[in-house]
Amino acid sequence: MDFSWAGIQQSVKTFWDRLSSPQKIITVLAPLVVAVALISLITWAGKPQYVAIFTKLSDADAGAISTKLKDLKADYKLADNGSTIMVAQQSAADLRLQLASAGLPTQSKFSFDSLNTMHLGETDADRKLRYVLGLQNELENTLKTLNGVQDARVHIVMPEPSLFVDSQKAATSAVTLKLVPGTKLGDDQVRAVANLMAGSVEGLKPENVTIVDNGGNVLSDVLGKSGDPNRLTGTQYQLQQTVEEDTRKSVQSMLDRVLGSGKTVVRISALLDFNQITRKIQTNGPGAVVSEQSSTETTTNGTAAGGTPGLTTNGAPTYPTGTSAVNSTSNKVNGTKNYQVDTTQEEQVVSPGAVKHLSVSVMADADTINQAQLDQIKTIVAPAAGVDLTRGDQIQVAAIPFNKIDLQQEKLAMDNAQKRQQFATYIEIGAAVLFGLFFMIMLLRSGSTKKRAGKMMGLGGSQPVSLAEAELIMAQQSVEEEAKFNLAQKKTKTVDQIQKQKTKESVELYSRNNPDEVARLMKTWLSEES
Repeated sequence: MDFSWAGIQQSVKTFWDRLSSPQKIITVLAPLVVAVALISLITWAGKPQYVAIFTKLSDADAGAISTKLKDLKADYKLADNGSTIMVAQQSAADLRLQLASAGLPTQSKFSFDSLNTMHLGETDADRKLRYVLGLQNELENTLKTLNGVQDARVHIVMPEPSLFVDSQKAATSAVTLKLVPGTKLGDDQVRAVANLMAGSVEGLKPENVTIVDNGGNVLSDVLGKSGDPNRLTGTQYQLQQTVEEDTRKSVQSMLDRVLGSGKTVVRISALLDFNQITRKIQTNGPGAVVSEQSSTETTTNGTAAGGTPGLTTNGAPTYPTGTSAVNSTSNKVNGTKNYQVDTTQEEQVVSPGAVKHLSVSVMADADTINQAQLDQIKTIVAPAAGVDLTRGDQIQVAAIPFNKIDLQQEKLAMDNAQKRQQFATYIEIGAAVLFGLFFMIMLLRSGSTKKRAGKMMGLGGSQPVSLAEAELIMAQQSVEEEAKFNLAQKKTKTVDQIQKQKTKESVELYSRNNPDEVARLMKTWLSEES
């Protein structure tokens, strides 16, 4: 075989011309796929793994550290909106030490550690100011350890003591919390922060602590509601939300089934009665007399006869010899009769949680609904939600044009995701089809090679071809190809001469290397000729 540049080009051209169209496609794509996979693997393996060396940094510290890393020509990344700095894992320890030696990140210079040293010319007011600043810094570090708190700032106002009690002002404090995105502090956590501040600052009461978050929401409003009797507990608030959400889902599912999804919006506001009432009821038999009283009194009076008084002839009064007598008899009888009648005593305990007031609001898309349908919705939704107009419940139904931009964007994103999924599926199917075609082509090529070898050996494909015979045939084909190539290089020789010479050399080489196969092949030829 000619190993010159021209010979190599000719061999490549001959090999390419012998390939079919699918084989050419596979020959080109296979190396490209392998190369892309290798490059991607090498690129991925060569990427450094980044680890965080500092987290929850202030903007000033993050800027100073970034500048220092640029001076050190170190590769770094920013995360968590710039509050976290990440560097390559293999250089993290070294960079942390270099930054520490440069005094980064800088901490507040006011801390309790600074109170251990005295400053020349320092007054009591200066030392008190350093104490307040150090206390603020320590409280900030403590608040940062709470779950959900990313950063904190504390400001304390401690008024000067007064000789008069009426003139003494109370201490106040303001706390600003930067919460982790998606986190919301509960009422108990807010009260815990207020109690922590009150327990750390002398003369500070929890109600004098103002707590706000990074969104500008005042969280300390719940501090003054702890003793409000109308304030719902956590369990009561959860029960109220459950009633509202269950009612909303029931109405919303009904409207979605009729009008279609996204055509209506339902909101429910429920007011529950959490008062526990105990009623005691006593019922007697119908028309029964419980008690009867009677009183009877009898009186008898009598008078006896006597002399009549007068005057004598001399004018002196005369008196009867006897006087009249009065006889009186009285008889009084009092009676009381008590009757035992059927009595029923009933005690009713009304459990808290009954719906006291219910408000239902339904908004429908004005582009898909008319006034007649609105009236029907109001008529149907009222009993479905349990609206009772006699207890003051309200239901409002309105048609408003919906904003469909967000819905269209969401639908477009879903369509794009579905298209990407389909494209990935098509790629997998195409790869499987190409692999199957490649496998079939290789099988067909192997079968055709054996048939050509059988025909060249005079077997006509009717008898099996051994491995040695196939190798001999392939050697002859190789000789023919080399002969065609050498024809252009060697003008003095003919194709037949070259072919004969190469065939002779190949047969001699094969005979020396495989004497047993050659002997068997010769016996086969002799037996066929006879």
